[in-house]
Amino acid sequence: MISIETVLVVWVFVMAICLGSFLNVVILRGFSGESIVLPPSKCPHCSHKLAPWDNIPVLSFLALGGKCRYCKEKISFQYPLVELFTALTVTGIYLKYGFTLNTLFLTAAAALCIVMAVCDIKERIIFDTHAYILGVLGLIYNFFNIAGTNHTKITFFLAGIKLTIWQSFIYALLGLVAGIIIMEALARIPQIFIGKRAFGEGDTYIAGALGAFFGISNLIVIILFSLIFQVLIILPMFLYKLFKQKNYRLFSALILFLLLFVLIALGNFYDVLGEGWLYWFAIALLASIGYYCCRGILTGIKDGNGLTYLPFGPALILGAFVVMFLAGIYLI
Repeated sequence: MISIETVLVVWVFVMAICLGSFLNVVILRGFSGESIVLPPSKCPHCSHKLAPWDNIPVLSFLALGGKCRYCKEKISFQYPLVELFTALTVTGIYLKYGFTLNTLFLTAAAALCIVMAVCDIKERIIFDTHAYILGVLGLIYNFFNIAGTNHTKITFFLAGIKLTIWQSFIYALLGLVAGIIIMEALARIPQIFIGKRAFGEGDTYIAGALGAFFGISNLIVIILFSLIFQVLIILPMFLYKLFKQKNYRLFSALILFLLLFVLIALGNFYDVLGEGWLYWFAIALLASIGYYCCRGILTGIKDGNGLTYLPFGPALILGAFVVMFLAGIYLI
């Protein structure tokens, strides 16, 4: 006998995979400038109107062998991947937070995050409107304390009128401002040395919107996780490009820096180095190699050789998903 809960999970998954199909439309037509309502779905190559059976999420892609029925051009893997990722994300939200208003808001936030991440990966573009919607949604979410995890209210007087608001809304406002300030600082620090931003303004909009939705405490966690994700993603690519371009000096310096960092960390963990001359020699050597690597990386950015650029928005969004699923909305 199938339980009602199982039926609900399956229903949520099916609705979510359909939502993923709609998100693909939002992404594609955001670039083309077309309405997300009209005209009906069509092939991006031959513009032939798709029949309903050509538009079944994931299944149509598999049945057609990843090709358009009419022009036989390949269909991007983006479509089934976005559909499946959306389905798994929304189903996970439902399983964690239940059938609640909180789940509805988190689903909307996740959908907007998925759209922004794919746009950033696909064309290195963030549509400001998506970030604005997420930011406004976050302020509403926290103004009414929909997460329900912060039970503190703040009372103050404005022009002689007594006002009481949830503390979560204050944290949302602080998160919005902090997101903008932190990301702009991270982007502009390299500008002092090389005259270029480290990343675009779109990432600032994303960080501000995430701060408004998740609050300032969660925002700090999101940024920390995003920096870790960015390093894990960019470092292998960066090393590969250095090797391919035969920049063996910087390649070797980075490898040496990583190895020395790991050795020092292990030495501290097992209390081998202590705090004697060997420890401080290792720290000085690490700092020297780190300085050389930073100078080489900044020179690469200044020369515009594309060695270090990678969209930062997706890493921020991955950090938001970590908070949403692993930590929960409890830190605000």
